[in-house]
Amino acid sequence: MSWRRSPFVATGLAALALAGAAPAAAHGIGGRTDLPLPAWQLAWAAGFSVASSFVALGAFWSQPRLVAAAEGRVLTDLRRPGFRVIEATAKVVGVFLFGIVLFAGWRGNVNGAVNIAGDAFLIWFWVGLQMVAFLFGDVWRAFNPYPTIADSGAWIRAKLRGEELAPVGPSTEATLWPAVVAIFAYLWFELAYHSTDSPRSIAMFLTVYSAVMLGGAAVRGRGWLRSADGFAVLFAKLAAMAPLFRDDAGHLRLRAPLSGLSRLPDVPGAVPFVLVVLGSTTFDGFTRSSLWLDIGGDRIGWSRTFASTIGLLVIIGLVGMVYSIAISAMGTITDEEPAELSRVFGPTLVPIAAAYAVAHYFSLLVLDGQRMFIRASDPFGRGWDLFGTADYAIDWTLVSPSVIAWVQTLGIAIGHTLAVAAAHDVAISRWNHALAVRSQYPMLGVMVLYTVLGLFLLLGA
Repeated sequence: MSWRRSPFVATGLAALALAGAAPAAAHGIGGRTDLPLPAWQLAWAAGFSVASSFVALGAFWSQPRLVAAAEGRVLTDLRRPGFRVIEATAKVVGVFLFGIVLFAGWRGNVNGAVNIAGDAFLIWFWVGLQMVAFLFGDVWRAFNPYPTIADSGAWIRAKLRGEELAPVGPSTEATLWPAVVAIFAYLWFELAYHSTDSPRSIAMFLTVYSAVMLGGAAVRGRGWLRSADGFAVLFAKLAAMAPLFRDDAGHLRLRAPLSGLSRLPDVPGAVPFVLVVLGSTTFDGFTRSSLWLDIGGDRIGWSRTFASTIGLLVIIGLVGMVYSIAISAMGTITDEEPAELSRVFGPTLVPIAAAYAVAHYFSLLVLDGQRMFIRASDPFGRGWDLFGTADYAIDWTLVSPSVIAWVQTLGIAIGHTLAVAAAHDVAISRWNHALAVRSQYPMLGVMVLYTVLGLFLLLGA
């Protein structure tokens, strides 16, 4: 097999270049920040990895590959009776777990330290499912309680009217702007609101969010959830990177990793959605910086919420502005409309979102996530020990600081390398090889900037 006939060799070479780079520290909600390294060393490692990927791709990847690779091959038919039983069970489990978290939030112990709501929602759901999505596919699709509840309501209504249950139709609006609003609402709650860990606050958010989702499905049709549920949209976008996916015919297919990005729908709001996610994670890192500590480090209550809201909006705006500048420069090089290019290259930002999820939240999931063994035995904080794990002791040495550092550094660097690869594939599918390479200079600058800035912020510099 020649170099040119293997679409992932160039990307692999760039990733291997990281072997000599030093690890970085990262953090998330309660993550670890005890692994400082010199800023110049991080900048060298990040810049070298992304620049190497660009050079390797230009030399060895001369034909578009991702669109063809996205078809994959069939592994099995998920419409078989056995799989249908598994699917039905997953739906029941999803609704049950959702009910547990909601009840724990409203009726469980008000102390978030002994209530399952915070760990279940903020760690295992938000963090864990992001990582599951880009590694194994859209698992959340099987457990998501909103379609199940909406389908049940529609079935009951059809029976009362003596009608047949209509199949789920397409979204009434071909736009992801409702999902943009929905995911921003969650990110504001996570990063800006001053009482995120409170079980009652979590319950209130979930109740309002659920009412909007299910109310919208009742009014606009069940297909509305596909474009309005911010969590489902995010997990689906991350799952486009995974090697496993379910096609519209109900088959489980195996495809080349990253190739699913070429099939993400081009609808209004898709690019802003990813930029909001990227900007929010950047803000999460910025809140650990000395600059932010000077601005809002001593604020509490609603004063803190107000300052954090402004900061969140500003950082999201800056991330979007940098992307827009790069796209405008690309338009100048290629003589094409920036608006069109923005939509076309938007999906190539998804690997960066995955990279930030790993870099910010890996240690949080592996270490703090162990509390779920304790919470499972006493979900409502009432002194129970249902499974005999109430006295479980968290193993803070489960992974060493050096392992965490390597996972975080390789995660963010490889994620940006994959973004460069995806953008390169899009470019060579539109223009000749020479123009395609030139067109990616602005995007390369963005990737390097995102990488270096992201690693500096993770250190709290």
